[in-house]
Amino acid sequence: MPGVDLNYFIRQANKLTEKIEKRKLELAEETVEKKSANDLVTVKVSCSQEVKSIKIAAAAVDPNDIAMLEDLVIATVNAALADSKAHMQAELGKVSGGIKIPGIT
Repeated sequence: MPGVDLNYFIRQANKLTEKIEKRKLELAEETVEKKSANDLVTVKVSCSQEVKSIKIAAAAVDPNDIAMLEDLVIATVNAALADSKAHMQAELGKVSGGIKIPGIT
């Protein structure tokens, strides 16, 4: 096509990819904290979907109801992971201007 500089678009795409990759590395260091509805379990996860810590209040530990504690931990971890994923997508959306790039954003 006359007047279209494909090399310019390729350079711009490469710059955008570099910015996104840099932000992904920064986000890997950020954490999201989520508490259970009753504040008995607190989970921190990184935006790279890694559980960093789980805190369980003494009041949550009932030897006669371990299943409830297990369910509470699972629910809180899943909620924290969902929040961290949403945070990462929102932050990468800011860098990419909302453009979805398969395999990158």
